[in-house]
Amino acid sequence: MKKNNILRIIHTLNPSLGGPSNAIIDHSKALVNCGFSVDILTSDKKKYLKKKIKNIRIINKGSSFGNYGFNFNIILWLYRNKKKYDLFIVHELWRFYTLLARIILNNYFVFIHGQLDPFFKKNLFKLIKKKIYWYLIEKKNLIKANSILLTTELEKKLIENTYVNTNGIKKNVIKYGIIKKNLNKKKISGLFYKKFKNLRNKKFYLFLGRFHEKKGCEILVKSIFKIKENFSDIILMAGPLTNSNYEKKLFNLINEYKLKDKFIFVDALYGELKWAAIQESKAMVLPSHGENFGVSLIESLSFSKPVLTTFKVNTYKEILNYRAGFVSKNNSNNFSKILKKF
Repeated sequence: MKKNNILRIIHTLNPSLGGPSNAIIDHSKALVNCGFSVDILTSDKKKYLKKKIKNIRIINKGSSFGNYGFNFNIILWLYRNKKKYDLFIVHELWRFYTLLARIILNNYFVFIHGQLDPFFKKNLFKLIKKKIYWYLIEKKNLIKANSILLTTELEKKLIENTYVNTNGIKKNVIKYGIIKKNLNKKKISGLFYKKFKNLRNKKFYLFLGRFHEKKGCEILVKSIFKIKENFSDIILMAGPLTNSNYEKKLFNLINEYKLKDKFIFVDALYGELKWAAIQESKAMVLPSHGENFGVSLIESLSFSKPVLTTFKVNTYKEILNYRAGFVSKNNSNNFSKILKKF
């Protein structure tokens, strides 16, 4: 029986850029286990994965022009090699790859990774820019696709009434997630406390992700301030430290509320250190303003750790159904209540 060959196209596998670049590997492993052959094409200059992955080939074609993904090497490579593949999965919107797919590929899907979330209408300048590009180019790219790929039924419902018109675009919800890691728990615990000696014998909550306004970290700071007299634990905030305006806003809030003893910020954690942080934590917190899936929550649940999040995370119904954590509205009044309750 002929094996179906899939090519996935993603701008980068840089893990500091969040969910898609992390989950695509586990998702590809699952496809390989189902009998597919999977290659991943990127615009990366270097290899971000330390180890080769069995039966998955990573093809890096060098940096693109700007953040929009225009890459002549990818155009040339794709034109020469497209006949080797039975279908294509293009990841993310607002880049050159979806237009390239419409021009030279057939039988392609587009994985949108929450990029049509209504949250994104808040930035007026970006909203206008996206609406123009959508009307002129992006919607046509998606109409030609076999379908766009979504991760939850709630995401499908939300994009029916989002900031652009999605009528005429085929939509499919697919299985998504992570592969549960089989790790030596004692070993990774030792690694964690060797690096974070100040957390030994202390209870802490974990935030794992980018420091971006969408993640709602300011809600977390304000929530701790509201209950600080009854809150003796620590919040470990782990994510890429970029000195962004949003990070500065968080640090200013923490200083203003005199909460320096409650928060520890560290750079992004990867590999065994990341899993150790999840394992040793009390719970995962994600007070998000908008999340199509929330990979960090699923990672926490895979270690039987409860999660505290908001109704703006599209997997909240599953969390409630399985009593795997607490969910609130995305504001400090409500989030502080579930923290206190927990």
